[in-house]
Amino acid sequence: MNNRLNKLIQVGVFFIVTIFVVSSASVIASLPSRTPFSSMTKTMVPISGSSKDETELKYYIEENLDTGLDVCGPSVWKSAIRLTQDEIAAYSDWTMTKVNVAFMADHGCPWIDIRIYIFDKGNQTHAGPLIVNDTTYTLDVTGVTTIPLVTLVNLSGHEELWVAVEWYDIGYGPYAWLDTLTAGGAVDGKGDWYYLNNAWGEIQTGGADYDGNWGIGAIIEGAGMAQLAIGNIKGPIGIKANVSNVGGDVANNVQWSITVTGGMLKRVNASAMGTVATLTPATSTPIHLKAFIGFGKISIVITARAENALEITVEKTAFLIGPLVVGIR
Repeated sequence: MNNRLNKLIQVGVFFIVTIFVVSSASVIASLPSRTPFSSMTKTMVPISGSSKDETELKYYIEENLDTGLDVCGPSVWKSAIRLTQDEIAAYSDWTMTKVNVAFMADHGCPWIDIRIYIFDKGNQTHAGPLIVNDTTYTLDVTGVTTIPLVTLVNLSGHEELWVAVEWYDIGYGPYAWLDTLTAGGAVDGKGDWYYLNNAWGEIQTGGADYDGNWGIGAIIEGAGMAQLAIGNIKGPIGIKANVSNVGGDVANNVQWSITVTGGMLKRVNASAMGTVATLTPATSTPIHLKAFIGFGKISIVITARAENALEITVEKTAFLIGPLVVGIR
């Protein structure tokens, strides 16, 4: 091992001992690496033989997984990510079916046994009650491995889910991938949790070398997601636009709104909203806000969402002359 890597490991141990306050027998160390491996990104692709879709909820980017971590001395510990309503709200009726785990097999640790844990909502400092932990696996390939869950986890009824990988460290070298290259570093409170010596913590507190997100992703499966778009926004009497379904699945319970504010002395305040039961792929529905009167620069905000589509918003400005809306941009 060269002097540079020795130095990095010593620095890493110093930070962990100082900040994490753990024993020298179970100190997390790091070995930065740029070893490439195949991407396993999952992005709304149909499952073979099924009308359902799947997607991966994660905080890492595959090509940015650059740092391998281990525990100094044989030990059992967990790395984990926390999924909140920011990540799972749009998939409330979906099911977690698999977990992606990034593993480094070519820096002294050719294989390792792991167990997948799914925890319920806890708080800002630790995971909540255990939901399942009956999935085990032996990792032996560098890259991201997709591991099917023995017991599937429905997202329904869960405000948060913590997805953890328990590592059975046998002291052979670094193995747990961390993405420290993505701009912004670790997603605070979400992407970099660890459980060691009966305590939860965020590994970013160890310093800049550890400011990143674990190579862990939750793969969820559910009814196909629709994709909405807003276009053809125009006047001159009132505001007209189209809400389109540009995805491959029917959008259910499409809700839209148009709000106009501003004008001289902020006197303009007009709005309209509506609902469309279904919107099939490659079709549009017209929406409109009736005529309103005023003068001056106005702001136009149009939103659309569906039970199975993420909310989208388009903002425009225009000039109002009496009932005429001109110069929309």
